[in-house]
Amino acid sequence: MRGGAETEVLKKYKKEDPVSYTLGSFPTWELLKAAPERCERILYSPDYTGDAELKRAAEARGIPCFADRKSVERVSGKGNVYVVGVFRKGKNARLTSRCHAVLVNPSDMGNVGTILRTAAGLGGIDAALIAPCADLYDPRTVRASMGALFRVKTAVFESFEEYRSRYPDRALYPFMLEGSRLLGEIPKPEGDFSLVFGNEAAGLPPFFQKAGQSVRIPMSGDVDSYNLAVSAAIGLYSFLY
Repeated sequence: MRGGAETEVLKKYKKEDPVSYTLGSFPTWELLKAAPERCERILYSPDYTGDAELKRAAEARGIPCFADRKSVERVSGKGNVYVVGVFRKGKNARLTSRCHAVLVNPSDMGNVGTILRTAAGLGGIDAALIAPCADLYDPRTVRASMGALFRVKTAVFESFEEYRSRYPDRALYPFMLEGSRLLGEIPKPEGDFSLVFGNEAAGLPPFFQKAGQSVRIPMSGDVDSYNLAVSAAIGLYSFLY
């Protein structure tokens, strides 16, 4: 394996592509550690100072590693990205954790990635996304997750009804401004449960109030609402610890 070997210049990411990219050294290292079987190759800029260690780690896993400034610049569009990992997208996982974070129509890739990072940090959380939703594999989502995408089980569903049919016996806790009980008043569930969070702009539709025990997070009158990623972090931590 030679650092100066030629490789095909990568194309900019498209949602229909079978592969996506990690942008930056940290998420690329997470890819190497958590999901090396999905990594097709790693490209780095000649300006990257950690190339020797990266090549050794890639070679140990049988993954090609090349110096390729053009590809790194083409797919990242940022001057501060020096490493790109090319990886195969995953299929929907079977969600087996006791706690599910269910995101209904999230539109912001940064929020989705941040929630995945929170889920990985707290541990014991799977993530379900209800379409239409932000692209789970867009490089911006992957980067916002800081590689946590490779450590959290995820699945995308065409509707909330499809999710519910797959996991029918879980206690549901929809987080809503009109939630009937405050977060701190709800006893921690003994069995499997799902915390349901709505779209950044619209929240959850009213019918979710009857879908389970609706919850609202205490909030002063100085703001209209919390950011989705903040709400998810508060809710997940409160239910788990």
